[in-house]
Amino acid sequence: MNTKDRLASIWEGSNPPGFSPLEQNITTQVCVVGGGIAGVSAAYQLAKRGFKVTLIEAFQLASGQTDRTTAHLTTQLEEQFLELVKMHGKESTRLFHEAHRSAIQTIETICETENISCDFKRLNGYLFRGENFSEKNLLEEKKAAHECGIELDFVAETPLLREGISSLKFENQAQFNPIKYISGLVRVLGDLGVSIFEGTHIRHLNNTQSDLTTLTTDNGFEIKANYVVVATDTPISTRFSIHSKQFAYRTYAVAFQVSQSPMEEVLLWDTEDPYHYVRFVGDTLVVGGADHRTGQSPEKDPFYEIEDWTRQNFSFVGDVCWKWSGQVFEPADQLPYIGKNPGLESNIFIITGASGVGMTTGTFGSLLISDLIEGKENPYASLFDPNRAPMHGVGEYMMENVNVAFQYKDWITPSQVKRREDIPEDSGSLLRDGLSKSCVYHAQGENFETKSAVCPHLGGIVHWNDIEKTWDCPCHGSRFNTEGKVIEGPSLSNLLEP
Repeated sequence: MNTKDRLASIWEGSNPPGFSPLEQNITTQVCVVGGGIAGVSAAYQLAKRGFKVTLIEAFQLASGQTDRTTAHLTTQLEEQFLELVKMHGKESTRLFHEAHRSAIQTIETICETENISCDFKRLNGYLFRGENFSEKNLLEEKKAAHECGIELDFVAETPLLREGISSLKFENQAQFNPIKYISGLVRVLGDLGVSIFEGTHIRHLNNTQSDLTTLTTDNGFEIKANYVVVATDTPISTRFSIHSKQFAYRTYAVAFQVSQSPMEEVLLWDTEDPYHYVRFVGDTLVVGGADHRTGQSPEKDPFYEIEDWTRQNFSFVGDVCWKWSGQVFEPADQLPYIGKNPGLESNIFIITGASGVGMTTGTFGSLLISDLIEGKENPYASLFDPNRAPMHGVGEYMMENVNVAFQYKDWITPSQVKRREDIPEDSGSLLRDGLSKSCVYHAQGENFETKSAVCPHLGGIVHWNDIEKTWDCPCHGSRFNTEGKVIEGPSLSNLLEP
């Protein structure tokens, strides 16, 4: 199913139905851009409320980060409660937790109401101590959660782990197959009259203050919409504002055959940074982690690091059967950006900054956006407002943007190889020609793909990602395939000819 990255995920084979590209000009009430869980959920919620909805996807439905997730449905947030309370206070932290809890309930209700079979299952989750955490730290985390009205149980022995590893128990969490869920929603969208187009890439949004926004596709067709919902992992509707407040990370997952049935099927996360996350999918154990900034090479092989950690902690795992990577966008203050697009227009909305909890964020984001379009009050609107300043988490904001600025040094670095023939087959390198830089992919034999190495978004120099065989921008996370075609924003454009 995946048409972007080289490695297939464990969800391959659960493909949603296919749709044709847009081949004419159209007008609609709402145009949803992005066919992952956020976009499909938004289309569903809005169509249920009586709007005429058009859903467009540049590649295939669910072929982006929804296909790369491990699909934990959890109220265990990316940042620990202690830190969230320091940044945002107890009430905002409680609301943030409540938003994820309500998203799990929403998914369960939709599955029941719409008769969607997607392996949805309620189960317990455990945040267990990593090497960076003492039992005292864990109890302080429990106390911080309690002060926000969130009750967690302290557990001296965590299920599945070796003896002596304590944790905090999160009851009534869940897991599902995200692609089966999307497929079920897409079936319902057809019954609701939603128009769906795949292979339809937006190259331009005409952001005006008029009642209609015009979206222009690569093929020159126009979509005129009263409202636009941009659900593309990172927004393509803004050039600067959001991209200086959130930062792209690669994350990795490995699936292992299980040699014996577990005594208890659970969700697990540890306290390390980057943290590990664990779940079962049938007769496999899926473990994720080893995150690092996009376009910046990790110190160790991420898959080896995850496999080594897994075999140290779980005695029942066998051979590796799947491995893949994904991309997440981390907001500086740990809260997603959901609401009106920063700018003068009032009819463009975004869902972004989901961190590693995209399944729940995309779900409650779809409810929030639908309320905003209808003009209804929503308790989370101000909390997730994309126009908020990064007052909380300002240290992270400054540190990450210093990192971004440092990446522009690649404008003056030398070639990585002396000549393109030195590049191994199925690999890529940067070559300098005077003041310009090219990215060169060696396909096979004498076949080379050469493009400008300058990211069209804000001029960063792309780096070769040898795991997924893509060119990734280390500044704001835009990604391109070996032919230079953009596969992930914020860039709207392909890499240029050298």
